[in-house]
Amino acid sequence: MEKSNIFKKILAIMALLLIPFVALYTYSNQVSVRVVKEEIQQNNRNKLSFLVEQINAEFDRFMTSVNNLGIEPRVKAFSAMNPESSTYETFELKLELQEELERRGKTGGWSHSYSLYAPLSDEVVSTHGSITFKKLFRDEIVNQPVDPFLWIFEPMDNNRVPDSFVFRTVEPLSAFDRTKEAVLIGEIRVDAKNLGDMLTTFKSDSSGDPFLYHPDYVPIVTRTANLERIGKLIPTFVAESGMTKEQGTFIASIEDERYMVNYIKSDTIGWYLVEYVPLESILYPITSSRNWFWISMIVIAIISVLAAFLLYKHVQVPIRKLFLAAKRLRMGDYTVRVDSGKKDEFGYLFDQFNLMSEQIQNLIDRVYEEKLRSREATLKQLQSQINPHFLYNCLFFMKNMTRLGEHDAVMAMAVKLGEYFRYTTHVDQQDTTLRDEIKLISNYLSIQTMRMSRIRFEIEIPEAMEELSLPRLILQPIVENAIIHGIEQKENAGAIAIQGFEEKGRFAVVIDDDGIGLTDEELARLRETINTPGEAQGSCGMLNVHQRLIHKYGKHSGLELGHSPTGGLRVIVRWKEEDEDVRDTDSG
Repeated sequence: MEKSNIFKKILAIMALLLIPFVALYTYSNQVSVRVVKEEIQQNNRNKLSFLVEQINAEFDRFMTSVNNLGIEPRVKAFSAMNPESSTYETFELKLELQEELERRGKTGGWSHSYSLYAPLSDEVVSTHGSITFKKLFRDEIVNQPVDPFLWIFEPMDNNRVPDSFVFRTVEPLSAFDRTKEAVLIGEIRVDAKNLGDMLTTFKSDSSGDPFLYHPDYVPIVTRTANLERIGKLIPTFVAESGMTKEQGTFIASIEDERYMVNYIKSDTIGWYLVEYVPLESILYPITSSRNWFWISMIVIAIISVLAAFLLYKHVQVPIRKLFLAAKRLRMGDYTVRVDSGKKDEFGYLFDQFNLMSEQIQNLIDRVYEEKLRSREATLKQLQSQINPHFLYNCLFFMKNMTRLGEHDAVMAMAVKLGEYFRYTTHVDQQDTTLRDEIKLISNYLSIQTMRMSRIRFEIEIPEAMEELSLPRLILQPIVENAIIHGIEQKENAGAIAIQGFEEKGRFAVVIDDDGIGLTDEELARLRETINTPGEAQGSCGMLNVHQRLIHKYGKHSGLELGHSPTGGLRVIVRWKEEDEDVRDTDSG
């Protein structure tokens, strides 16, 4: 079948149906992923902004509270306390002030402590639980300047003193770098664990893992934080943010997994709030939908392949069988049959094809048989037209010989004529050998020589051609016409030359006479006569010979007429032994 067959077209149509669907879903999936990423990114950034605002609000509240301590009467009394005051007065004032600070420290949910230092009396009041801290606080305040505008982070090596965010105030503000000249130094210390607890609470409502980062300190993380993963993420965060951007978002790959990282900086404490969320968890609904889509596509592909296989097996293969069988039938092989064994529509078609092929074969056999019979009858009829023609000539010769008193010639003619009819009366045997035909011609020319002594003849047939088979009485009518219509019409002696040869698998016998010959117009009419089968009703012996050769060997055989080099007519008898089927085709 042709390369672009029905099966391939169906496969192409299936592919064209699937490809746009896959392309459309892929594009839709990409758009969905992008939109979801943008929405989640914006949502996470908003949540981080809200959390940072909460942190800033808490620290601003703490800063306000410590700044307002200076207006409290007890705080003023503490800052103006005389170093020479009695121990009892000093203790009572410090006790009342500490109770006030502890009351303030119980407000809010974050753990924090207040500390006050009066440089004039060198006294410290603090709500911090560690006694050691008071000494550390005084030593640090005395030896270092106070920054009254910023929160600072103080990590502690002492386990009893937790890491804290610290904000200090000084009165007057101009004494921030000369603490010994200050009237009062106040401090609020916020436990860093408060931020860790706040991040833990935030994490419970989020799919990410938040932490606070400052390049100079250890990150503040949740209680369930993955410290190893955070440690691997920090270098990427530093590289992406440059520690100059206030906020941003980027994608990081850690441990062969991709994370969406959002960050925002707190202007109050100077730390970055960072949250990383696994993209897999963010995109899980889309990923799950995508996976189910591809699973469905694989199932569809498998079903399509199975359908294509079944289509090929049950449709394409039977169609191809029928196509090849029809092609063989068109080439003339009427024995072709299609073996199916199916019980479906193709089985019915195959049975009908086989029945049709069988009927055609039977019809061809009958037509061929009738054609053979018709050809055999035609050959016999043509041969029967020759026999009376030759008999008339012989009887006419005997009549003349009797009138001339040539009794020996008459007797010889009678003998030769008897041998001739013995040879020609075997109508059941239509073929003979070239040797027998040449023997008949030699016998016939001998008779003619007896009748006309001026006739000479020469016969040269290769020995290899003597056993060739050909129809009876093929050469005799030609030789007879050469004598009657050629040599007898001239006054001088005449000659007939007969030669045989083979050329490219075709055999030929050339008969030349030196009689009066034919003009070009007469030769053309004779050629037309022998090539017109309808003229077979007449008595033209050469026409009969020509038609018999065509019936026997096909259209490439027969007689060729031309001028002889000796001056008369040249007749070439051509034939080629071919297969019967080829002869039938050519003759048809």
